[in-house]
Amino acid sequence: MGEHPANLQRWTLKRLDAAFQGFFRRLKARKGKAGFPRFRGKGRWEAFGFNEFSGIRFDGKRLRFTGMPGGLKVHLHRQLPERADIRSCVFRHDGSGWFVCLQIAVPAPEKRAIASAIAVDLGLTLFAYCSDNVVIPNPRIARRAAKELRRRQRALFRCQKGSHRRHKVRVQVARLHRKISNTRNSWLHRESAELVKRADLIVVEDLKVANLIRNSTLARSIADASWSRFVSMLSYKVEKTGGHLIRVDPRNTSQECSRCHELVPKSLAVRTHQCPSCGLTIHRDYNGSLNILRAGIGAGALNVIGLR
Repeated sequence: MGEHPANLQRWTLKRLDAAFQGFFRRLKARKGKAGFPRFRGKGRWEAFGFNEFSGIRFDGKRLRFTGMPGGLKVHLHRQLPERADIRSCVFRHDGSGWFVCLQIAVPAPEKRAIASAIAVDLGLTLFAYCSDNVVIPNPRIARRAAKELRRRQRALFRCQKGSHRRHKVRVQVARLHRKISNTRNSWLHRESAELVKRADLIVVEDLKVANLIRNSTLARSIADASWSRFVSMLSYKVEKTGGHLIRVDPRNTSQECSRCHELVPKSLAVRTHQCPSCGLTIHRDYNGSLNILRAGIGAGALNVIGLR
């Protein structure tokens, strides 16, 4: 252990400490199984890192380590911001090669005044219906690749364990999973960036996806939609541009009438909101987005300018 840098070992200890903190937090909450931290063998160890950016320097092209001649050549995905303070780095390996993730600290931009606001109602039939009547269709990326994935998984099942053929097919399955993940992430990045450009305030539902995914009928579709990752991308993009993001309680946002506030119960199969009290007839997700927007403005965006 003395041959390895001390800050590299601190990164491993920090990961171990975070795992046990999560275990004791779940144990204290007493909600389901606490999930004792699992030992990770060398076959499942895909990353290592430096918790402190000491003994390392980055000159824009190479990562240079103390005691390592030449350094490591790095191809940047995008240029680092000016005045970026590198705090730590993590090296990660997958089937396509090695990646280094640099964590940086940059000055937070000033929050801009709210002149426009959009609420987003996330769904499965449509990925999102915005309060400005803009619809984002659901790409169903994993479902489109399901046939090819089943074919490769059946081929993997037929292979003899320990054979070269099994290793080759397993690499093909992993490559397809990686392609699905990369395609989904690219789509989520593009849509979240477009949404952040359109409004100073974005309001979303505070969905408990971990609870929703327990529904065996909808679990695969919910996982494919990746609502949590989309909201996470919105969150940091909004923070980066000085915008505002508000999460509201999702209770009755699809059932309540956005005009007269009357509760109109309907199942998921009913895609049209028809209010018997005021006669309002609109798409149920559009009705939900209007309710989300009203709840978000009431939750703290009281300085909204020019909203109707």
